[in-house]
Amino acid sequence: MMAKCDNCSQVTKIKFKEVRHQQGIKETYFNCEHCKTRYICFLTDERVREMQQKLRSFGGRHNGRMKLQQEINERMNLLKYNLINFGRADL
Repeated sequence: MMAKCDNCSQVTKIKFKEVRHQQGIKETYFNCEHCKTRYICFLTDERVREMQQKLRSFGGRHNGRMKLQQEINERMNLLKYNLINFGRADL
């Protein structure tokens, strides 16, 4: 998988890395091979991982599937916002 870096405009290979934060939060990210800019892909906490497991168990079409996916996305966006702006995702 490849991506174009917003910082240096070079194409870089995406090599996902994971780091664990306090309160069971996991961050998945990659760095640009050229300028080392860090790109946070997503953050999950126990609540998000439980919702993701529930989503996988729905299979096929399910009425609550889209709503649950929206809740997951909102929670992950909040974790990412908190990490970027406050240095901690678990606020």
